[in-house]
Amino acid sequence: MLMTSPDAKNEQSPSKAPAKFPLFINILTIFLLVVLPVAGGLTYYNYNAGAQRTLLSAKRMMSDIVSDVVRQGLNMVGTAWNLAQLTGGNPLLGAPPSAGRHPLRGYFLTALHSYPHLYSIYIGYDSGEYYQAVKVSQMTQAARKKIGAPPRAAYGIRNITTDAQGRRMTVWSFLDKQRRVIKVSPPRPAGFDPRIRPWFKMSVQPGAVDMTDFYIFYDIRQPGLTVAQRFAFGAGGVLGVDLTARTLCEFVARQKVTKSGITFVFDEDGRLIAYPQVEKLTVVTQEGGRRVMRLAKLEQAGNPVVTQAARRFHPGLERQRLDFTVAGHDYVGGVIKVATPGGDIIYVAVLAQLDELLAPVIASNLTSLLISILVIAIAIPLIAFTAWRLSKPLRRVARETDGIKEFKLEPTPPIKSRISEVHRLTESVATMKTTLRTFAQYVPKDLVKQLVETGREQKLGGEKRELSVMFSDVAGFTDMAESMDPEALMLKTSAYFEKLCQVILAHGGTIDKFIGDAIMAFWNPPLPDAEHQRHACLAMLACRRASLAMDQEWSAQDRPEMFTRFGLHCGETVVGNLGSADRMDYTALGATVNLASRLEGLNKYYGTQLLASQAVVEAVGAEFVFRPVDLVQPKGTSIPVGVFELVGTVEGEPETAATPAQAAYCAGWREAFELYLGRDWPGALARFQALAEQEPGDKLAGVYVQRVRAYGQNPPPPEWNGAEVFQVK
Repeated sequence: MLMTSPDAKNEQSPSKAPAKFPLFINILTIFLLVVLPVAGGLTYYNYNAGAQRTLLSAKRMMSDIVSDVVRQGLNMVGTAWNLAQLTGGNPLLGAPPSAGRHPLRGYFLTALHSYPHLYSIYIGYDSGEYYQAVKVSQMTQAARKKIGAPPRAAYGIRNITTDAQGRRMTVWSFLDKQRRVIKVSPPRPAGFDPRIRPWFKMSVQPGAVDMTDFYIFYDIRQPGLTVAQRFAFGAGGVLGVDLTARTLCEFVARQKVTKSGITFVFDEDGRLIAYPQVEKLTVVTQEGGRRVMRLAKLEQAGNPVVTQAARRFHPGLERQRLDFTVAGHDYVGGVIKVATPGGDIIYVAVLAQLDELLAPVIASNLTSLLISILVIAIAIPLIAFTAWRLSKPLRRVARETDGIKEFKLEPTPPIKSRISEVHRLTESVATMKTTLRTFAQYVPKDLVKQLVETGREQKLGGEKRELSVMFSDVAGFTDMAESMDPEALMLKTSAYFEKLCQVILAHGGTIDKFIGDAIMAFWNPPLPDAEHQRHACLAMLACRRASLAMDQEWSAQDRPEMFTRFGLHCGETVVGNLGSADRMDYTALGATVNLASRLEGLNKYYGTQLLASQAVVEAVGAEFVFRPVDLVQPKGTSIPVGVFELVGTVEGEPETAATPAQAAYCAGWREAFELYLGRDWPGALARFQALAEQEPGDKLAGVYVQRVRAYGQNPPPPEWNGAEVFQVK
């Protein structure tokens, strides 16, 4: 009961006194009225603040993803652009496909292998002829069936030429992953004319690289784009590099931000360029009574999310964020405007379902909220129990207290309370204050998530140079390797390489690489060498001498010999920093390199040791003694090449100069060879038999005795030009 003065008691109205409540109930009520709203407010504030920060971070992350898609897309287009720009100045583009195997075939196939996102590289000539290297492995099953590609075909070569009757005919050659020809289709009338295709029509200025809009490819009936460059070599034409939409679609399909997210690319007209489902890129309409395939509009993708994005998209903005709701789900995303190397404008969009994007954040915030509620729920009975314990002694001294003015709290106006125990409180203010200060408070923690992505590019490059290329190979190396201890084999091979490399370097050569027991070397690059053919021939003779000296030493030690054969060719090729994006090497590649390797392999067939091409003989024939060996067409080539055996120098050191006997033998050989080419079989047979008797160890003489005898019995056709075609390396 409240204690009052007599006067106050007399002044009280006879009305009922206000209700009084125990202290613990008042404390609990105050706690619930103060702590719960504050704690709940702080929790709610931090929950929303964390969600907003996470949403902003997610939007920035999506903007970064859009930029990454742009970089990747531009890198893919840039590869085709750089390839067209690099290749467009190659005079070999002017070589007509009617000449058989095109000189750029290996270059085209290597480019397709090195850049998986490229689909095709081709040349369209102003005459209507056409040469194309294409990845058959990227074609649809229907497209492969249409051109007759076998299941193992990885690449295809299409050659459209004009026959003697003026008809344009198509021949397909199919190659496996190792680029070996596995099928050649019979000629058939060509329904494809490059001169009416968009990429051909737009390329009018030689040397200028252009890029088409996306259009439907003729063969596979799928959309794609072409980077093209007109050239003036030969009869003139256009070089084209294709990127199919399938490649871009496979790329964007992997760029999902969330499970239900989507990434797509479209042009200024709202037509889809890249979409996770490639079949959605095109629609078939009836125009003029016929079915026409065109690029689908955004609204025709059949995806309500894409349709809603198209409605909210504003073409004039460089960057745009999209926020909308579809079927009760909130979506966020970004669109960026991109200028292609060809000057066209495209847009890249990335969309994500908001609840999937924020699911981890929402779960974390809900967990924090539940923990806060749990802590408060546990605190309520604890505080009630504490308050009850505090009120118990107060009730015992209630009649001895005069309110709560004894409390040690901040100065405040007198407290009017309905608590009966407070009226008897005289000295519990300090205890009350201490008790109040023991109330626990909850402070939630924030969760911040951040994503950072980085990348870099490497550039590759080369130049066209004339060089002499030499290949060497050890006869019977495999058998020797199987019979020797690996460590001994390594020491022996290293000593062999050391000696031959010293000779090559001493004659101005560059060691390109070691291929097993073989050496590839070239002259002229990187330092110019006006006499690179001469120096290469001298190096080959010196290598033969060094190899013979080592064999004599090993033979005296009863160790296996390493008889070495050599092949030499000169011509123009590409040399420079070549390789992959993460590893480059200064090397040379092209038809010249391949032919040099083939010449080295022909030594085994002819029983020779040093073989050189006609190009080498034409350059230095007056300084060296060469014996004509044959007119050959090695595997992988389409034009016969004259092959000669390097015997020695015309004059010079005894170790390298041809002896008088060798010179006389070669002179007699040339006479026999002229009779052979002149189809004088009896005369040639007599000469070659005499030479074989003169030099019984000359395997080449035996080869020609057998060949001439066979031709004498079964002469070759009138169009025979003396060329020997090899079907194996």
